[in-house]
Amino acid sequence: MAQTPGKLFNLRFSQSEMTSEEFKKIEQRYKEKHQPQKKYQLSELSHPPTDEELSNLIDLPASSLPPKYKRPSNQRVFANRDLRLDRMEFFGFDMDYTLAIYNSPDFEQLAYDLTISKLINIGYPEGIRSLRYDPSFPIRGLFLDKDLGNLLKIDNYGNIVFCVHGRSRLSKSLTEAYYPSMVIRNEDITRRFYLLNTLFTIPEACLYGDLVDFFEKEAGVRIADQVADEGELDEAPPHDKPSPKIPQADISYANLFLDVRSMMDLLHADGSIKKEVVANTTKYIRKTPELAIFLDRLKKNGGKTFLLTNSEYYYTKHVMTYLLGGQNPNYPDWKDYFNITIVEAQKPRFFGDGTTFREVDVQTGHLKITRIGDKFEQGKVYQGGSMTLFQKMTGAKGSKVLYFGDHIFADIIKSKKIHGWRNLLVVPELHHELDVLEKNKDKYNHLLNLEFIKAEIFRGLDSESTTPPDVTVLRKHIKKTNSEVNAAYNKYFGSLFRSGSKPSFFAMQVQRYADLYTSEYMNLLHYPLFYEFTGNAAPLPHEAFDDYIAPYPSHPGPFHLHRSPLISFIKTK
Repeated sequence: MAQTPGKLFNLRFSQSEMTSEEFKKIEQRYKEKHQPQKKYQLSELSHPPTDEELSNLIDLPASSLPPKYKRPSNQRVFANRDLRLDRMEFFGFDMDYTLAIYNSPDFEQLAYDLTISKLINIGYPEGIRSLRYDPSFPIRGLFLDKDLGNLLKIDNYGNIVFCVHGRSRLSKSLTEAYYPSMVIRNEDITRRFYLLNTLFTIPEACLYGDLVDFFEKEAGVRIADQVADEGELDEAPPHDKPSPKIPQADISYANLFLDVRSMMDLLHADGSIKKEVVANTTKYIRKTPELAIFLDRLKKNGGKTFLLTNSEYYYTKHVMTYLLGGQNPNYPDWKDYFNITIVEAQKPRFFGDGTTFREVDVQTGHLKITRIGDKFEQGKVYQGGSMTLFQKMTGAKGSKVLYFGDHIFADIIKSKKIHGWRNLLVVPELHHELDVLEKNKDKYNHLLNLEFIKAEIFRGLDSESTTPPDVTVLRKHIKKTNSEVNAAYNKYFGSLFRSGSKPSFFAMQVQRYADLYTSEYMNLLHYPLFYEFTGNAAPLPHEAFDDYIAPYPSHPGPFHLHRSPLISFIKTK
């Protein structure tokens, strides 16, 4: 005969002589199993929620969810991949353009002027001294065509978006005459095209364009183009024959590039630019008291900090003393903020075969001959070295290291691809990019409307349709709005991160290799050191989540093929 729950419990209680407390626990488990569970609204959740609450959560429709909390855009650290700060054991820093924030455009003007002086010293005409750096002209991520003297902006697939010769943006038809395929081939990169993707190359891009204009317009000199081999004849531009009144110059676009590149390298190698910065540090480097606060918090939280810079010891000492000296009595010397200090690291070579570690005499700046032990010592300064030796002496595993740097190749790509370091890329241009996004929300919204109209025009048309709708006027408006948005960023090249609705080549590198990126390292002060960053993965076209869960107002429109963390914030404003 079946027993009722109450009788069964009473029987088992009497047989096993359980205590009343044990019986109550059994009875409570029975009730929890058989009685309806309480359901929880979002507003009823604990902070943080319990397992019971999440297991019985009543989901709101996506269109009804309130905007997800985000810090102000100018304080945000954007995430491409998940990263937990509390799992990082080592925090490494580059110095130039990372911890040492150079004042723009003063620093770029200095590099520009010093390079002109060096060019004059090797025979360039005195007239180029009148040229002036223009911060509104160049952006990072451009390709310089060494054969034809053009500056090219390309998208993430290698398609040419803009072509600028001197200071003149060429029309699409003329660009196609120069480059019939309108694509930069991978095998031509580095051989024919030079990628200007560091902050130090911004004044170089400006100077090269200015010199092309100077020689072709002001000096009345024709620069010879070079076609390296027969295979590139298809890409040769339709030049007219030189006029007999204009002398054929004894210079080519390739030679001009080599001269500018070598003189730009020289002003760093011979200490010319560092000498000027040391003499007038306050003009060229921003004083940031937040640096001492940030490093102190990392160390108090148990993190091991290290400085890994390509700069020489004398320059590193001057800059870091300027930034950290006298900021905190617990750190009487700038080296006290770092567990390990490495100068003249020769990145990216450091991440490959590298060199031997040498100790620097901190009093004289000379190298010591003494043998380096099996561990680094705080307070000492080391020169050179390699990643293999660094890992051996520290025990640092790649996934436990978070490295801050500005150089997409030397700091980010090499350290990640070879050794798996986690990284944070500093992109100072984000200040400008985010400002333009904020000021042009109406234009972006207009583009969404135009794209919606375009989709509606083609609604219901299939392979039986024989007469295409006339969208000429609509295309004109889309093109006009896109041009206005591009010009808001930069009238020559548009946004650093986008080419219309597509990501730029630079954006592709950032998204592929940078775990985190932000406008300056200090933005990490706005996050707890146990924060969990969540990557914003870009869906494939068939995975456009908004198509399935949200109505039109939150549809990403032209950005649904590639939604970067930077772009996504527009929808929440």
